[in-house]
Amino acid sequence: MIIQTAYRYRFYPTPAQAAQLAQSFGCGRWIYNWGLKERTDAFYNEGRRVYYKDLAARLKELKKAPETAWLSEVSSVVLQQSLRHLDTAFTKFFKKESDYPTFKSKRGSQSCTYMANAFTFHNEALTLAKQDAPLDIRWSRPLPKGAVPSSVTVTRTTGDKFYVSFQVEEDRIPLPTASWEVGIDLNVKEVVCSNGKRYAIPGKLKILEQRKRRYQRASRRKVAAAKVAMGLASNAKLLKGMRLPLSNNLKKAYRKVGRVSESIANVRKDWQQKLTTSIVRENQTIALESLYVRGMTASAKGSADKPGSNVKAKSGLNRSVLNAGFGEIARQLEYKAAWSGRSLVKIDRWYPSSKRCSCCGYVLKKLSLSTRHWLCPDCGQSHDRDENAAINILMAGKAILAGADGLRVHE
Repeated sequence: MIIQTAYRYRFYPTPAQAAQLAQSFGCGRWIYNWGLKERTDAFYNEGRRVYYKDLAARLKELKKAPETAWLSEVSSVVLQQSLRHLDTAFTKFFKKESDYPTFKSKRGSQSCTYMANAFTFHNEALTLAKQDAPLDIRWSRPLPKGAVPSSVTVTRTTGDKFYVSFQVEEDRIPLPTASWEVGIDLNVKEVVCSNGKRYAIPGKLKILEQRKRRYQRASRRKVAAAKVAMGLASNAKLLKGMRLPLSNNLKKAYRKVGRVSESIANVRKDWQQKLTTSIVRENQTIALESLYVRGMTASAKGSADKPGSNVKAKSGLNRSVLNAGFGEIARQLEYKAAWSGRSLVKIDRWYPSSKRCSCCGYVLKKLSLSTRHWLCPDCGQSHDRDENAAINILMAGKAILAGADGLRVHE
């Protein structure tokens, strides 16, 4: 099966390359924000739609204009791809797959994309447009034999590390047929499988999260001190056009937050990749719930004047759900199952998997989140809440594969 896949490697740019890439990141971000503003203003002020071809046609004018002539210092492909990414964001929004596109910030990771006409790649030497020397890449694993990159994406993380991702076509051979099946119940502490296996969320995430909050508090104190030095109140909002003077200590504080944020992302990503790969390799059929993560992480009801009694507890639960990354686990299982020749089935989120007895089918009228074990009043079977849910999810998934499409929606 021919698939599109990406191979990511770390590289170490020279000071000149790092400066040129910083220019490319900034220009690509500026063009993205400019395109978003143009499309938004055109629709709300004039009632007309603006598309990629309309914005791309205006790039030459921008490069010639005195106030934006600096755009010509980077590859035009970077600018075009930023507009294509914006177009993709709008497409997903209109399909109701994501929210309305937002403006990109200087903070956070930065990236830009080069198509095949903006780089040369030969004998593991990658040279980008507007650069003279190839990048110093650490080849942690080889690219597929004979693979020709169709595009490369360069990323600078919040920890100030540089990575390059090669998009290639690869002939992926499905795995041999497995004899096991599994149902998966996701919760905020661990991933529970119907075969009895449990995958605990790394405890290091909690430690790193606490460290991140400590660094963020230190950053906020330095920001407040900088505002006071400007003659403002410590909690005052900066007016449009005002810039906060960045001291060396404030820059160091921001870098600390960036580094620990990257560590959190790496720990979570490593755990998710190993978890999903293990499940896909061992099982032929994989069943899980189609969870609505956005609804699960919505804020508790309440207002600023009358905050709800559950706001603090709900915020902690929301943080735990996002920390586990339910959506990313489901996404990885989906594409890895397709690559490996496995069957993945999602059951309806309203299916009473936790309240149904996996032995006799009795359904409890109510089951609180704090109840981790319960006794079936019909057959007397004792259940672990999560294991019972995983077994029910597997049975429902097998029923769907057998033709019970009614289980795809609330029964």
